Amino acid sequence: MLTSVEEAVATRANRQLSVYNLSPANTVPSFLQGNAKMQADQGLAPSARAVADAAAVNRRLAELKVLDRPNSEREAIDLVMMEIAAHGLMEIGFLDSGRNSGGDFGRLAAITETLASYSGAVASIYVVNAVFGGTCLALLGNSAQKARFLPDIKAGKCQVAFALTEPEAGSDATSIKTVATRVPGGFRLNGEKIFTTGAAVADYIFVVARNEAVGMEGRQVSVFMVKQNTEGLTIEPLQKMAANLHASCRVVIQDVFLPEDMVLGGLERMDAAWSGLRVLGTLERFVVAASNVGLARAAADRAVEFAKARQQFGKPIAAFQSIQHKLVEMRTLVRAMSLMVAHAAELLESGADATEQVCMAKYYCAEQLQHVVACGMRVLGGRAYFQPEDMERYYREAPLALYAGGTVEIQKHLIARCMGLPAA
Repeated sequence: MLTSVEEAVATRANRQLSVYNLSPANTVPSFLQGNAKMQADQGLAPSARAVADAAAVNRRLAELKVLDRPNSEREAIDLVMMEIAAHGLMEIGFLDSGRNSGGDFGRLAAITETLASYSGAVASIYVVNAVFGGTCLALLGNSAQKARFLPDIKAGKCQVAFALTEPEAGSDATSIKTVATRVPGGFRLNGEKIFTTGAAVADYIFVVARNEAVGMEGRQVSVFMVKQNTEGLTIEPLQKMAANLHASCRVVIQDVFLPEDMVLGGLERMDAAWSGLRVLGTLERFVVAASNVGLARAAADRAVEFAKARQQFGKPIAAFQSIQHKLVEMRTLVRAMSLMVAHAAELLESGADATEQVCMAKYYCAEQLQHVVACGMRVLGGRAYFQPEDMERYYREAPLALYAGGTVEIQKHLIARCMGLPAA
């Protein structure tokens, strides 16, 4: 017998599958049990398989009541990663090669969207480990580092975090002040990072720093793998509006020693990480846009579900034109957001420069998510303001979209450059 939470998760999963033209059975479908062989036998497209597998993860996490566990609990995050890995969601081509293997971006978007429809925190755990950590290693690591760390990352046994942003260096990443000083046998790192999501539970933190010998200007930076509990490393979780299961942290790095083999790519690729970081920046914007679609879809589905069930003046409120118009507006915006992300994925997979389209998708989806969730609050009325109503959580999760992956204003700046508009 399913609980009401599990039924809601299964219902959302069925709705998402309908986007990929898959018809759910009247009962809880077998794909929610994570039957990968059955999916392969049915010949599902990669994106459809990804939705099915991610939906199975959502149902399992609902059964385990992961969202009810204490903030930033390592055990809960371990459960999330083990389920994600067990359902094959870490099997993405560029996690091995750093290159698109065909369908990677559509699959990544489908996974992120589906996980985000259940929880922004769960989507964050996936994105940080699969994209920021795993892909960073695949792009920049040497063969020995990939062989040593990638299998455990993909299996969910090694968690990572990515530390780029600093108190005085956000969108202007070239202004980072964290430095690596060459010493016998390795390096000494000093600096401070902020908003490093997952640092409190990560086995390794990928720290972006510049070589002190190069100076404090330009884009010659390296990425260092700093092990948790290293002497001189201090991590402070920061309280957020939402998604505190996967805490964002202040990371202070004070005279931390790292051996030479903890430089991604090795000494021969020192100061050559910038091109890889640009790829990661594009991927971050892309997955943030996809997660926005998932959250918006969940809000729209919840509003429709509620409006059909809620009775006022002898009829469901879905019968009132003012409510119908809100629901139609929400559904239309979700469809437009989904098409923007799908177009960006198509361009990324073609190998074309997708900077403009990815930035447009991130900007548009972030803005429209706020409107969709605000409409959902109106449809549900006063009860949307109280826990444990899902819409209340969606309303708190939505604002992160305006900042994650770069602010809306930064996306507009990048789009303007793609349009050939003059620099300020």
